[in-house]
Amino acid sequence: MHKVRVSSKGQVVIPKSIRDELGLAPGTVLWAKVEGNRVVLEPARELPAHLFVEAGPRVTEPLLREAKAASDKVEKLLRDLGVGESSA
Repeated sequence: MHKVRVSSKGQVVIPKSIRDELGLAPGTVLWAKVEGNRVVLEPARELPAHLFVEAGPRVTEPLLREAKAASDKVEKLLRDLGVGESSA
């Protein structure tokens, strides 16, 4: 077990031996949670299931139609402005 200190900014340094053992490199994202009176840090390898919702065509199709319509409007505006056209 390693002893670490919480800084005035709430930061802690994970000891090198632990970083090496878990393969934690700079920029690694960790999930933090409380278990009883402990703080548990886990590498964020996958997004937790509770972040996802099931959505079928009834939900996704109107969103896709709206995105396509917006894209078409932008393309038309750019064409009208002559953006992206080659000059001959």
